[in-house]
Amino acid sequence: MNYSQDRLFQALSIKTNLLIDFRRKPPPRQSAIRYSFGIDLDAHSTCLVSSTTCLVAFNGPGMNSVDDNQKVTHSTRMGIFLIPIAISSVVGCVDGPLYELKKLNPVIQSQWKKDRERGPVFSQRVDEMRLVGRQFPSMPSEEQAKWVSTIISVIQTETSPEIRREAILALSQVLQQPGATEAVLKLSQDKNDKVRLAVSQTLRKQVTPDTTQTLLAMATSDKSESVRMAAMESLGPHKTDEVKQFLAKQLSDRSPAVQYHASLALREFTGKDFKGDVAMWKRYLNGENVEPKSTTFYEAVQPYLPFTR
Repeated sequence: MNYSQDRLFQALSIKTNLLIDFRRKPPPRQSAIRYSFGIDLDAHSTCLVSSTTCLVAFNGPGMNSVDDNQKVTHSTRMGIFLIPIAISSVVGCVDGPLYELKKLNPVIQSQWKKDRERGPVFSQRVDEMRLVGRQFPSMPSEEQAKWVSTIISVIQTETSPEIRREAILALSQVLQQPGATEAVLKLSQDKNDKVRLAVSQTLRKQVTPDTTQTLLAMATSDKSESVRMAAMESLGPHKTDEVKQFLAKQLSDRSPAVQYHASLALREFTGKDFKGDVAMWKRYLNGENVEPKSTTFYEAVQPYLPFTR
């Protein structure tokens, strides 16, 4: 093996990016060596080697011995070699920002088809659960009861938190059906935060002593702050003295986030809107005759403005 080949193969064996300069002049017959990967490598070139690519910049005096046709060949091959590298830098090495384009890849489509032939895949199960939830309002009561029973059976054995979450969101459309609310209440102790978050958002739609107590427990002691805040906000429709006292107490919390979500719940609970003015809320809850401030023009149009929601 000659000197240039030896140095090249040493470089290719290195897995991290490495800049190798060929400084020594090779034998004359090695002025341009063509390797199996289709690049003419001059011995005075600079080779950038990584585990997968070798970029060559011909900048040495050895190029002077190459005729014009060979120069064109160098440029053409270099351009062809750099095209996939440029594409990968834009699209991404694995999936990249345009990963959805893999849906158009016939190879991937074939693999997905084989997976679906073995049984329902994860994406199909999620889509089907969402479809049932969307169709629940238009179903007859008997059909709703049938699907509620099926979803409850799925929840009892399901290991995927995403499927359990989708099941809760589907049941939120038919909480009046027997067993639906009870199934959601059982998941208030789920180990996954996203499942408990779905429970707290769903229980605002069903006002019963059991749902009220569950939301109070979640707002007080859930290990996730996001779940506690969501449960607190969901207490708005649960208009009991216990809920009112709990929300009033949260206005004195040191956390502005807790105060804010308590005020959101109180706005629905009382029908008043003191915005985020904690002092005004406390005065109102203490029995003082206070009225909300008038809404400014900006506050009236803010929900309709982009980037302000």
